Amino acid sequence: MKKIILIAVGVVFIALGLLAREFLVEPKSTPKLAQSAVIDKGDYRLFSPAKTVNEFVLNMNEGSFSNQDLMNKWTFVIFGYTYCPDVCPTTLTRVKSVLSSLNETANVQVAFVSADPLRDTPQRLHQYVNYFDSSFLGLTTSHDKLFPFAQNLYLPYGIVAVQKSEDYAVNHSASIALINPQGKYIAQFKPQHIAGEVPTVDMKQMAKSFKDIVSL
Repeated sequence: MKKIILIAVGVVFIALGLLAREFLVEPKSTPKLAQSAVIDKGDYRLFSPAKTVNEFVLNMNEGSFSNQDLMNKWTFVIFGYTYCPDVCPTTLTRVKSVLSSLNETANVQVAFVSADPLRDTPQRLHQYVNYFDSSFLGLTTSHDKLFPFAQNLYLPYGIVAVQKSEDYAVNHSASIALINPQGKYIAQFKPQHIAGEVPTVDMKQMAKSFKDIVSL
């Protein structure tokens, strides 16, 4: 079996540190852009004005997905991986349960981004997300491109392993990012943390809050 060199557990803390810095300081390379205020709405964080999504290109089963594909739709972005034992399948199942409600509010698309590109090929991702709903998109790319994208959306992740192996876990955010039809990052839905339960976003509340966000 081909062995792969994994990222150390400390990358999780690096990601969290970068995440905190991103909330406090706008990148020096874009000094002319207005800073976004982060408004806590309880079940989600609202960015006002909506934040710019840096240029990116992700791979999918047929072709690629980039900033242009965010236009004219509301995009829900979920980070995870196909070998995830709990958070990912639970989240996707629950998103599916409110998908019709979300589409009644506006034109939406759901993008599942794998933080495990070494094992999750675009083909495998396509099969995985289609199990939940045929409209779901399965996306990924190499870590050097994926990590900046995750940081831009405040959705940190890290590989958890202590030795070379193909059997490892991926720590990732359970939050869901919402990008508006202008391709701007407008909100982040926060997961509930209840003892003994998998941390996931309250989907019924998300559907209600989505209506409020669309009406802004």
